[in-house]
Amino acid sequence: MGLAQDFDFNANLQNACNEVTKLRLAHAKQLISKESPNNGYKIWVDCLADAVNVYASESETEYEKLVDKVDDALDVIEDLDTKAPQQRQLRAEIKFYLALVQMKLGHETKAGMTVMSAYKLLEENKKLFPNYSANNKILGVIHVLIGSVPENYRWITKMLGLKGNIDQGIRELEIATQDKITGFEAKFFKLFIQSYILPINDKVRTEVNEFVQKYTDSELALFLGVAISEKDNKSDQAWKILQKVQNGNGYLPLPIFDFYTAEIYLQKGNYAKAESYYQAYLKKFKGHSFIKDSFYKLFITNYLSGENQQAIAFLQNINQYGKKLSESDKAAQKFYDNYTKTKQLPNKNLLQARLAIDGGYYKEALENIKDINENTLSSNLDKADFNFRKGRIYQNLGDTDLAIPAFERSIAFAQSLDTHFGASSSLQLGYIYQKKKDSKKALSWFEKALSYKKHEYKNSVDNKAQAAITDINN
Repeated sequence: MGLAQDFDFNANLQNACNEVTKLRLAHAKQLISKESPNNGYKIWVDCLADAVNVYASESETEYEKLVDKVDDALDVIEDLDTKAPQQRQLRAEIKFYLALVQMKLGHETKAGMTVMSAYKLLEENKKLFPNYSANNKILGVIHVLIGSVPENYRWITKMLGLKGNIDQGIRELEIATQDKITGFEAKFFKLFIQSYILPINDKVRTEVNEFVQKYTDSELALFLGVAISEKDNKSDQAWKILQKVQNGNGYLPLPIFDFYTAEIYLQKGNYAKAESYYQAYLKKFKGHSFIKDSFYKLFITNYLSGENQQAIAFLQNINQYGKKLSESDKAAQKFYDNYTKTKQLPNKNLLQARLAIDGGYYKEALENIKDINENTLSSNLDKADFNFRKGRIYQNLGDTDLAIPAFERSIAFAQSLDTHFGASSSLQLGYIYQKKKDSKKALSWFEKALSYKKHEYKNSVDNKAQAAITDINN
């Protein structure tokens, strides 16, 4: 069979692909159904639509169907024109979509094996078709992930023959953003990586804003904008993006937008509104992500409102519902476990300061802790927490001379505690000295961040610290 028939990314399929990225999946499926079952691009878009649906819903039942569908899809594409660069590329991408779903659902070993298989196909394709730019999209993502693997796990990547680094991956993603077919996805992955693994900067913030403005009719783009804004402690910006979300009109309902709305209200101190949106999220969402975290936040809304009895009731739900896969869900479970041992409730001023910092309200956060000092706090955990929050406030207000000693105090108090404050403070000190162009001190703090063996934010802290080390050493 000829290349033209095997891999025809025609106008109808381009439209279907655009509908998938907008999360108008039902319309995308209608368009896909008009195509030949042996067109590789039809199979690819169809699998992408289903992978997005399962990723969003976290349905194990739909996941099992997706696995079967992917197996069939790969068999069909494998029988298509082997001299076409799309033959390996599309198979690799379908595998990669499946791996993302597997990772989201907690099937980490399967996800690793699936990524490996995709990587090998793309590396082979790159040798056969070195000028085929579509290879760069998924290879770029994988190369960044390889480059951010902590040093003590590098033996695994070497043993598996995985090669790549962060700079290489970002360059490849940049090339892929220029491609007509891969452009949207490549930009999505690039911005996600630059915000979640690398330290976000003004250039990335501008790119995120431009991406959202360009694709205001895409729920996927809006989700990315909201998620990154919240990650970047910019609640007011996240709120503006949330106002662009279209309900109905064939868009896939995303309860995560209720969750982010609740987060913003919580950070602003509007506890009643926050509670209503967390409840909406729990009612609408049937998956596991942020379930424990939502119950923890419902504990907070009631606790800070003086409703201690109701707060404790929500606290009990943390242990009964959801899974410990996301870092925030792990943190919620850890809070519950600590409470059951100590029966100690958190310091309200420290809690309010943390929430204000999360929203980017640094002056309000400073106001929250103005009457606190180490002598007013009874536990080393609270003292570590207090100094970490103080460090983050001063760091974000641009006063590193006050931030540095605060982070160092947090590390000292966290020394023998089961908490993230030591690792998180070390990471921030690394960033401060990296910005000061003091590579030696920056490296020592990033390495210290990696040295903490176990805490609830270990994956993200380790990835960021290793990414920074790689950046400095290049």
